[in-house]
Amino acid sequence: MALGDGIRRNIASVDAAERTLLRDALVELNHRLFTGNKNDAVPGGVSHWFKMDEIHQATHVHHGPEFVPWHRELVNYMESELRSVNPLLSMHYWDWTQDPRDPFGDASVNLLTSAFMGNATGDVGDPWLIAGFYNPMTADHRDATGNPADPPNSVTRNCVGNKHPQAVDDGIVAAADFPAMRLLMESAHDTAHGFIGGTLNNPHISFRDPIVFLLHSNVDRLFAKWQTQAGHPQRVDPAFVYGAESGDAGLNSNVEPWSTGHTFDTFNAEHFIRPWYAPESLGNPHTYKHPSIVFPPCYDTNGSAIPLVQVMNVGTPSIINFNDVPTGETTVRAAVFRIYNCSNVTVRVKAGAGPGAPFSLLQPASGSVTVSHGDSLYVEARIWLAFTAGAAGVAVPDGAVTFECPESGEVFTFVLKANAISRPKVAVMLALDQSGSMDWAAGTAGATRLEVLKDAARKFMELIQTDNGVGLIRFDHNAYAVNDPTYPGLAVTRITSDNIFDPGRVAAVAAVNNHKTNPQGNTSVGDGVDLARQVLNALPAADYDQKALIVLTDGLENDPLWISDVTGSINSQTFAIGLGNEQQVNTTALRALANSTGGYLLLTGLLSSSIDDYFRLSKYFLQILAGVTNTNIIVDPSGFIAPGTTIRIPFYVNEADIDCTALLMTDENVVDFSLEAPDGTLIKPAMAAGLGMAYGVGVQTRHYRFTLPVAIGAGQQAGVWHVVLDVNKGDFKKILAQMRERDDRHFHAFATHGARYSVVIHSYSNVKMAVNVEQSSFEPGAHLVFHAALTEYGLPVAHRAQMQVELTRPDTSVVTVGMSEIEPGRFELASLANVAGVYHARIMAKGVTLRGTPFTREQLCSAAVWKGGDLPYHPPVDNAKNDWCRLLSCLLNEKHISHELEERLKRHGIDTDGIRRCIKAYCRHVRHYE
Repeated sequence: MALGDGIRRNIASVDAAERTLLRDALVELNHRLFTGNKNDAVPGGVSHWFKMDEIHQATHVHHGPEFVPWHRELVNYMESELRSVNPLLSMHYWDWTQDPRDPFGDASVNLLTSAFMGNATGDVGDPWLIAGFYNPMTADHRDATGNPADPPNSVTRNCVGNKHPQAVDDGIVAAADFPAMRLLMESAHDTAHGFIGGTLNNPHISFRDPIVFLLHSNVDRLFAKWQTQAGHPQRVDPAFVYGAESGDAGLNSNVEPWSTGHTFDTFNAEHFIRPWYAPESLGNPHTYKHPSIVFPPCYDTNGSAIPLVQVMNVGTPSIINFNDVPTGETTVRAAVFRIYNCSNVTVRVKAGAGPGAPFSLLQPASGSVTVSHGDSLYVEARIWLAFTAGAAGVAVPDGAVTFECPESGEVFTFVLKANAISRPKVAVMLALDQSGSMDWAAGTAGATRLEVLKDAARKFMELIQTDNGVGLIRFDHNAYAVNDPTYPGLAVTRITSDNIFDPGRVAAVAAVNNHKTNPQGNTSVGDGVDLARQVLNALPAADYDQKALIVLTDGLENDPLWISDVTGSINSQTFAIGLGNEQQVNTTALRALANSTGGYLLLTGLLSSSIDDYFRLSKYFLQILAGVTNTNIIVDPSGFIAPGTTIRIPFYVNEADIDCTALLMTDENVVDFSLEAPDGTLIKPAMAAGLGMAYGVGVQTRHYRFTLPVAIGAGQQAGVWHVVLDVNKGDFKKILAQMRERDDRHFHAFATHGARYSVVIHSYSNVKMAVNVEQSSFEPGAHLVFHAALTEYGLPVAHRAQMQVELTRPDTSVVTVGMSEIEPGRFELASLANVAGVYHARIMAKGVTLRGTPFTREQLCSAAVWKGGDLPYHPPVDNAKNDWCRLLSCLLNEKHISHELEERLKRHGIDTDGIRRCIKAYCRHVRHYE
């Protein structure tokens, strides 16, 4: 007798220690509450133990064909509850041919004591009284309030009858058909209730006494023994088990409350039972012919039975659909078998009947899987098939694969259907500022704005997905063509693989690395936007499905073209990043530019040495990358990691997710990066390719990119995944030595705290979040209104999610406030911006999908207010002061001064860059006071 082997046995014969574990699990179930409150319209807050009485009292089925199978479902449900507390437990039975007080005739075991099931007569007492299974001291008991969350005021017994003779059981098992068997069974069951007596004498309240489950497990044992008699294989077949009563309306109706939570009791009174009824609505509709009810659980008295293999894929023959697979990608799907048996069963690809190209067998490589009985009613077996998509739009002939089960002799044929599509391809142009102020400090962290920009833009290039295109132009007081001999950019270049050495990716990273190292000149944001737009517009329409523009600037425009000159002509989704605070960039103009195209503006503020600020611009670029490629951010935590420390970061993946990118950013590339699947499998870089995953390493990034599910075991998708981080000690020591040698200002922080890291998880998913922020003005005192919308398969995620805003104010104070669901799936929060400066908001969602699996989503946004923020911004006007400004700017403008002249001026000690900065500052001052 092995604890945890999934076999249900005579409770008197199991070890005393196991009986104690079962008792303790029942007590624990009374401490666990379902969601909701007792005063809800449909009562919530019911304990998992009291739920059993609610189910039986509201739904119990007696004196008809459903009696036996309905109580099997209830016993099975109780077993699943026990195993939620202790997975080793089984729902054992009381053999009613034995006296529970003296089952073996020598009183060596007494089930009816305070150590296990309570007293044989009178109040059952402990262990149930002290555990709150009833409360004789309260007036608010269940029979008075009618509320299932309230305990009853008594549970009693009057065990003075006689045990059943063996002939009763023999007659049940020998019954010729189901109708005869179930009539004998219910009669014996009724007598057993009377033997225990007390509360068990009343069928409406009998499930308040825990011993009732031992009694009903015995009912189910005899049903199982009848089913598994030699020579009667039809008794485990849903089509034949119920014999002449197979057409009974009840047996062909839903099993309640587990199907919908909507049921009627014996008196035809209507009941609604959570969690299978709203607001959870987690029902699983099925009839009494469902295999989970028909196939017998594993009792120690079962005979032999042919296994029941249920194909879980839809259709006859079963169909596996590889729908809308993008060209070049491989997607996996499983042939899923639910196997009911108490011994080993094999399902395998039939010889000579495997799948043909473009379909293939993925895992297990042998095409055969053997499962053994576990701790549940059935075991699921999966054989993974793959489809690699060819050219989009080319018809894919149906494929086929046939499986067989040698133990049952069954054969299962599957039809494989697929179609290939082009994943929407996006062309992204980056317009990057290289004016003189880009050489200024980005804040207090010691890095220049140019250094911060190049670091963030490089990550964007390293991570943009395959088949998208990326280009780059630079601007200062002028914009420079992609092939400019002095300040070249990058024509829109296709990324053809996830490999970091992909030629397009290498060119894109190089374009960022070559971005001007000695910034100078004025700022014409309009020039940059206009040229980037022209590059996008010149692309052939067939090359890309969507176009997007990202403009980054750190200064107020002081040279035409102005932003206002080009806003109306932008026909691509535009995102703007302001590298600085609210007054260092033309916040109102950039916001108007981006918002008018479906994009948005993000402001970095002055960057400090904090972890959040260190990665802020990189996160902005990656969030925009997610936006233009229709992916979502699941989570993005940051921190330090020192040698000898392992950090595990959980993130949720659900069945609606299609693919996933797990990204690690570090200040120094010294961190080993692994993923842990929900089943505990640790995926290291060397394993990635064998699982169909891509692993890449950039300058300061490492990432895994994979489609879902991942073909590990039963398939790893929905559940809690983990990012696992460890410092590579060898790499750490090498970097530390290099930092010491070059007297790096971050040496001491690196030696003390370790590497800075940020983890960002992206998901291409059917669960989508869109956010935006509106503000009533740009002056202190403005109202900020944060909006968020959640959808799943295009439908609102209604009342299944919670959202909150983590708002960091300009004074660095942080407040987290919940958002209100103003309509299904749409959330809102209003806040007052009293302090001048940049407001950084992190909008976070937690919820469950339609199937009840968790998901999270995050997105960053920003807002800003400042004194004079509502004053209209005007480009320099023609007055005397501005004429002077424009004359000086013109004389020293690189548009009009040759490179040779510039060098000659510098050789004579004339600092043209310094003069330009002074003119720029002076002209800003002039415009401010106009």
